[in-house]
Amino acid sequence: MSQPLIPTGEPSGLQLKTINNPASTKNKNKNMKTPITKLIKLSLTATLFGLCVVTPLVAGLHGNSHAFGKTAAGWIEVYERWAFGELAVPIDENGNAVVDRHVVLMPIPSTPGDGTPGHIDVTLDAGQALVLPLWAFLGTDYTDGTPPDPLLDVSIFQTLNITFQIDGVTVIDQTNVLNFYSAFFFNPPIPIIGFPPVNSIIWFQGIGIVYHPLSVGTHTLQLDAVNTQPAFGGFFEYHNTWTVTVEP
Repeated sequence: MSQPLIPTGEPSGLQLKTINNPASTKNKNKNMKTPITKLIKLSLTATLFGLCVVTPLVAGLHGNSHAFGKTAAGWIEVYERWAFGELAVPIDENGNAVVDRHVVLMPIPSTPGDGTPGHIDVTLDAGQALVLPLWAFLGTDYTDGTPPDPLLDVSIFQTLNITFQIDGVTVIDQTNVLNFYSAFFFNPPIPIIGFPPVNSIIWFQGIGIVYHPLSVGTHTLQLDAVNTQPAFGGFFEYHNTWTVTVEP
C-alpha cells in the first residue's frame, strides 16, 4: 500500500506538499500513508497522488446537505481535480483559485504532519465563500498487481482529536466531526503520470469544510488535529493557521 498525497495551490505551479490529509509513498520494504493534512502541490508534469470522487458514501457540509450549488463531496472533488491539474480554475486578483467568482479553493500551509506548526496568509474579496480540506486521505490504485488502497474504518475519523476554529469560535470538534466527513470514489479516477506503479487516485476520505463568506476585516482560522487510532500505520498531527484578510 502506498501513501496518497494531496496537491493544492495554484494550478499553474503545483509542487508536492501535503494538506491536513493522509498521503502515501511506496517503500520497497514497507508502504504507508500520510494524511492529507499536508498539502501536496504538484507541477503539471509531476502529478502524484490520488483522490476519488463522484460516488459519495457520506458527506457533511457545515450543517447543510448542499452549499453554493454542490454537496460537500462535490466541492472536495472540484478541489482535488483542480489541485492535480485535471481541472482548470480561474485565478483572481488575489492569486486564489475561484469557482464562479465566489467560491475560493483555499491554499493550505505546507507542513509535514509531525506536529510542526504552519501558517499562510490569504486575501479574499467580500462575498467569497471557501472550500478547505482539513484532514483526509486519498487512495490510489497500481499497475504492478498491488491491490488498490482500501478505505479506512470510519472510526479513525470519528475518534479524530480535532479542533477547527474561526476567530476563536469552535466550528469543528470531536462532538460534530462526522458532520464534516466525506468519503467517495472519483469517477473517473484522477490519472497519475510518471510515478509507477501508482496509476491513479481513486478515492477521498476525510474532513473538510465549505464555509459561507466571512465579513470584511481580518480573521484567523486555526486547525489542530491528530488521529488517536493509527491510519495506515501512522499518526498525523497538524497545527495550521490561516490569517484571512477580507477586502471590501
